[in-house]
Amino acid sequence: MRILKISKENGIFQQILSIKENRNKRKVLNKIFVEGVQNINDALNNGWEIDSLFFADFNNLSGWAKNIVNNYSTNNYELTLPLMKKLSDKTDTSELVAIFKMKEQEITIKSENPILLFLDRPSKKGNFGNILRSADAFNVDLVLYSGHSVDIYDHEVISASMGSFFKIPFKFLSSNLEFENFIENAKMRFPNLKIVATSLQAEKSIDKENFTGPIILLMGNERAGLGKHYYELADSVVKIDMNENIDSLNLACATSVFLYEINRQRGYKYEKRN
Repeated sequence: MRILKISKENGIFQQILSIKENRNKRKVLNKIFVEGVQNINDALNNGWEIDSLFFADFNNLSGWAKNIVNNYSTNNYELTLPLMKKLSDKTDTSELVAIFKMKEQEITIKSENPILLFLDRPSKKGNFGNILRSADAFNVDLVLYSGHSVDIYDHEVISASMGSFFKIPFKFLSSNLEFENFIENAKMRFPNLKIVATSLQAEKSIDKENFTGPIILLMGNERAGLGKHYYELADSVVKIDMNENIDSLNLACATSVFLYEINRQRGYKYEKRN
């Protein structure tokens, strides 16, 4: 095992910071910044490859961290504590942060009765990450997102997902036409696929919609809502009933409510995890 020590903000350190903070640099280098035990474990368990690891003092690492360093990476860097604190987002500085290589998404819908989730221009990193977590919890087969959205590879999105980022297939749709093509292809396999849009102004309540068949749920931007084009394609528009003094739910909360109702209607039994 080889460990390179870094005591100042050299080129390697600056590149890692740029992967963490710069969307374009991530895209060019095809790498992402990952922090947290759950995220690193789930990345490895789902076939994502480590590019490099960073830590403050190898001798003081936990058994878990030493195992990761010894068995999953050949590019290991020991930083001074001030540098590690600058790299980590945690209040208590992480003992280990990782750079992973981006992984080509395998867009395969395995279920014959899928739940597909579409997000129109998601603009808040925490929301996006939490939605991925809910998608993982509530049996979503594929997450689609479009437009001028936050970068799904942003470390804040990944962190908020609590590992679900690495388990849920996702695909970016660059235009309305690409969305229409996706729907057309999906309906060839699932002829009764229902497109359900969401709106605060809808007349139909969530519990009055039939979610038992193949479905694609359309969720709008946090401020602007769902684009008009998507409403024109929808088979149905539904809302969540709430007290009159509440304008709306946070996007991640609203998405979770819809996904729970879909699962409830389908009678899903959730797996117990150790």
